[in-house]
Amino acid sequence: MLATRTLLFLAMTGASGAALAANMAEAPPPAVFVSKAAQDGMVTDHGKANRELASIAKQKGIDAPQKLDTEHHNMVRKLEAQDGEAFDLEYSRHMNMDHDKAIDLFEATSKSSDTDLAGFAKKTLPTLKEHKQMASKLPGQ
Repeated sequence: MLATRTLLFLAMTGASGAALAANMAEAPPPAVFVSKAAQDGMVTDHGKANRELASIAKQKGIDAPQKLDTEHHNMVRKLEAQDGEAFDLEYSRHMNMDHDKAIDLFEATSKSSDTDLAGFAKKTLPTLKEHKQMASKLPGQ
């Protein structure tokens, strides 16, 4: 059960790293985008994207995070402490909210003057939007 919840939560944290960059009108600096987007990796679809982002970051001399930041670590702890419906509702709430924020981050970066990161953001946006549609169908939405 704990392994299942941890996997689900790691998928859920896929969008929440963008929380600090929500509602951006302009592209964040490359290092900020790499840091936030790397924290936003979903287990399957975003694993590939995270590897691609890490490669782009490395070419730019930017270190992509290798572990969860404090915000994500605290979120995992909070969800691990919940069971049943409370877990489902909190997970669903985060999935929806965090995908909205991730989409904002990637849309802003898609307009960046950094063509590598802009291209990455444009290519990744359809997957994020698809995940947002799936999240909107979770219980409690």
